[in-house]
This record gives sequence, structure tokens and C-alpha cells, in this order.
Amino acid sequence: MTCWKRTGGGENVRQQTQKIARFGLLTALALILGLLDRAIPVSALLGGVLPGIKLGLANTVLLYAIYLMDWKSSVILMLTKVVLSGFLFGSLTAILYSLSGGILSLTVMLLIRKKPAHGAMAAALLALAADTWLLIRTPHPTGQRLAIIILIALAFIAAIAVFIAIRKKKISGVTGTSLAGAVMHNVGQILAACAVLHSPQLLTTYLPVLVGIGAAVGCLTGIVTERVLKALKINSEFKIQNSEV
Repeated sequence: MTCWKRTGGGENVRQQTQKIARFGLLTALALILGLLDRAIPVSALLGGVLPGIKLGLANTVLLYAIYLMDWKSSVILMLTKVVLSGFLFGSLTAILYSLSGGILSLTVMLLIRKKPAHGAMAAALLALAADTWLLIRTPHPTGQRLAIIILIALAFIAAIAVFIAIRKKKISGVTGTSLAGAVMHNVGQILAACAVLHSPQLLTTYLPVLVGIGAAVGCLTGIVTERVLKALKINSEFKIQNSEV
């Protein structure tokens, strides 16, 4: 009995140590990807019409946590990333915006991770609504506005393709979850900006564009995360087979 307790206790300690090490690694990776996000001039590439736009590469780490860790660890990881990123690279206002987006995004992803096709369809419908709104406001778009409308249209098509692929089980649901999370992250940030700046007009001027961009970015981060998770699974199976041999 004594030996069993010691063995179990040792195994417990080992698992806790691995969990802490994994959490520290994911936090560091999220911060590095967040810094890389800031270094890529997405806004400049779009002509400067959408200041503050990022690829959201750090969301790949959060998606990993959602699918391979418990929900408490995902929440703590998100909060740690937001606070550390704000103090290291941003400001208190940046922390508020990121926290608003992070809470809404994480909540939605945790709720739909078992029904990711719904997330892909919701992102597609929001992208369609955003494009329709922009076309109503600018019936004959040119230049940068036309480029943005085309980008959002492509995001809509991509979201529909993801929805079909998930329903036909051609891909896993990670991309669908990523789509919904990316869109909701932008919605959360805009809601925070409306409250802080007392500018409700952002809901009709800036939010539609960010919804479409969020859908496009969600597709990108979802595909990347899906491939990473697949590679990790293959690597894990390879290690198990080797250990059995």
C-alpha cells in the first residue's frame, strides 16, 4: 500500500510539473506570436484604412489550449497573455480592449467547440451582412473600399467552404471554432471602444469591416492550428509506437 501511494504521488507530481511547463511554454509562445503580430504591417498593406488590424497569430495558442487542455487553463492562459502583452507591448487601454475581445472570443469558442460547424456558419452570415452593409453605404466602391469588400467576400466564401468541409467530415472543427472566435474578438474590442470613447457610431462604421476581416483571419489561424494539432497527434502516436517496441 505504501509503495502504491508513493508511486501515485510521484506520478501526480510529474503530471503537475508537465502541466506547469506546458502552460509556461504556451504563455511564452503566445507572447512571441503577439509580438510578431505587431511587427507585420497588416494595416499598412490595406492602405492604413483599418488601424490596429492584426493577423491574430497568438490565437493559435489559445485554440490549442481549448482543444487539448481544460477550460480553466484556457481562461488563465488568455488572461495571462492579455495582461503580460499589455504591460510589455501596450498600455492599460490596450489591455482593456484585448480583455474585452478575449473574454467574448474565448466564451464563444468554449461554447461551440463541440459544434464548430455552427461557428463557421455564423461567421459566414456575419461576413455576408458586413459586405451587404458596406455595399449599401458605397454602391460603387473603388480603391481601398473595393479591396476590403472583395476581401470580406472571400472570407464569406471561405467560411462557407469550412462549414461544408466540417459537415462532410473532411476537416476537424478547429477552423470553425477559430472563425467564430476571431469574429467575436473583434466584436468585443469594438464594444469596449464604444464604451471607452463614447462612440456608438463605430458599430456601423468600423464593426462591419472588422467582422469580415475577423472571418478571414479566423480561417488562417484555424488552418494553421489544425495542421499543428495534426502534427502533434502524429508525433505522439510515433512516440507511443517506439516506446512499445
